[in-house]
Amino acid sequence: MLSSEGTLGRDVRVGRRLRWFLSLAVVWGAGSTAWAAERDSAEEIRQSLYATCFVSETEGWAVGDLARIFHTTDGAKNWERQDAGTQKPFVAITCLDRDHLWVAGQMGQIARSTDAGNTWTMQQSGTTRQFLEIAFVTPERGMAVGDFGTLRRTDDGGKTWSEVKLPQDTRLPADITDIVQPGDVVIYGVSFGDPDHVWVAGEFGVILSSTDGGLTFTSQVSPVETSLFGIYFADAQHGWAVGLEETLLATTDGGITWTKQPLESPKGFTLALYDVAVRGNNGWAVGNSGLLLHSVDAGASWKLMDVPVKLRSGWLRGVSLLPDGRGFVVGARGMVIALDGETITPLKHNY
Repeated sequence: MLSSEGTLGRDVRVGRRLRWFLSLAVVWGAGSTAWAAERDSAEEIRQSLYATCFVSETEGWAVGDLARIFHTTDGAKNWERQDAGTQKPFVAITCLDRDHLWVAGQMGQIARSTDAGNTWTMQQSGTTRQFLEIAFVTPERGMAVGDFGTLRRTDDGGKTWSEVKLPQDTRLPADITDIVQPGDVVIYGVSFGDPDHVWVAGEFGVILSSTDGGLTFTSQVSPVETSLFGIYFADAQHGWAVGLEETLLATTDGGITWTKQPLESPKGFTLALYDVAVRGNNGWAVGNSGLLLHSVDAGASWKLMDVPVKLRSGWLRGVSLLPDGRGFVVGARGMVIALDGETITPLKHNY
């Protein structure tokens, strides 16, 4: 995944941006193989997993390399492979319940399932840009975001997707405004607080908010200029964003003010965070080299978790939490971790 980002000049910023896309191109260009089996144990999954979504303590999905969609009904111990009829990988998934699921990924592809993933229907997104995240707040309303300012929204469950433009006054660091246009900023994350309030986050610390369900966006003041890879809102007021240099931002006023939260770091490292989620009093943030942070006070403070040495050899990319705070994390080389209070349980041991 990505390395940490220090004080950047123009060439370094642009170079890192290109390396991010080159790294995705390596993953997405890896080709595909025939479906070797209908069911795999957690130990057997070798493909890197980028996102996950659970609707109960036993049932959930994950997406990753080689266009794989995985479905579990036993708490991630075993996974069935599902096929959306494409060889282009998915990197994002969202599920409202087992009857409303969407996945998104390379070349602007979005697929929907209404039967727990047994069948998938490809949707016409209107773009061939890469999608990096997708979110739905109702069965009808959702957004997908991605590279070079790609924003798409739907009010009919994805039957039709419309383009949303980034505002021309999007806040950018002064030293890159003559290189990167506001509309070209890579958007990595999207989250709804409710059907009307939605936020997106991306390169250069950009955070944008909408109060009309994603029809229009306004720029918010971010305290950082490092890339933000994940954003999560528990409601219309309380949100978090994560990114390079162990950046974890929090807001309690809908993003009017964002504060960088102090974090404990692994000794000798400054790592990236890629995803964050908070349900009730429990929060988890995940990142590079097995970086795992836990909150027991609704995201007000975070504790560095001591993970097994083997988990430190790979990145953690996606987290899904249930209302009771239990959940699952996925990452490199098929890594899957179950979360329950302070307990973290790797569901595979051979990395």
